[in-house]
Amino acid sequence: MESMYGKGEPAKEAQKSKWEQNKYSIYADLALGALFFMAGKLTGDVVLAAIVGGGAGLSLIALQRFVKVDLLGGFAVFGTIMLLISTAFSLVLQDSYWVQMKSTALGLFTAILFMVDGVFRRGAYFGARFERYMPGSLHHNRLAIGMSIVGIISAGGNYVVAKNFSEDFWLTYTTFLDFPIFMLSFFIILRWARKFKDEAA
Repeated sequence: MESMYGKGEPAKEAQKSKWEQNKYSIYADLALGALFFMAGKLTGDVVLAAIVGGGAGLSLIALQRFVKVDLLGGFAVFGTIMLLISTAFSLVLQDSYWVQMKSTALGLFTAILFMVDGVFRRGAYFGARFERYMPGSLHHNRLAIGMSIVGIISAGGNYVVAKNFSEDFWLTYTTFLDFPIFMLSFFIILRWARKFKDEAA
């Protein structure tokens, strides 16, 4: 049976190789998300939770210098910059409402960067780096544009939840419920961005 990445053993080997290459950075992202959720639940303070998460992320960047496995993925420089902006956002404003809105503000900012990369640079930065996580060959421009659209959807969802529901529900949404929506949107974009055999040749 043909998958979206190819047929049989070559596809399985490609998937295994990508997983081995990126699994530690994925584990690190999941751990940071879990830390934010637990800190928010235990303290009841999403501002403090955001600062704790930011501090943990910066510690992860420092740790990368001393370990051989890749903890930061293909977006080490960009991710570091965004983490610094995110942490500064929480430290400067120190308001629970704006901590909730941070995902919307930074999400839209990132979506603009992805769109610019996809339209004007044919995905040379973001599209190429996202491809390293995916078995198979992808159109970098479509991937960057698609991820921009996903970012806009995610930012919009965060805005609706933050404006209309309790802080406790928002914490649950941003940690658990947002992810399935993101993944569904991502796989749709991934299928659109995939290169078929005649295009990859």
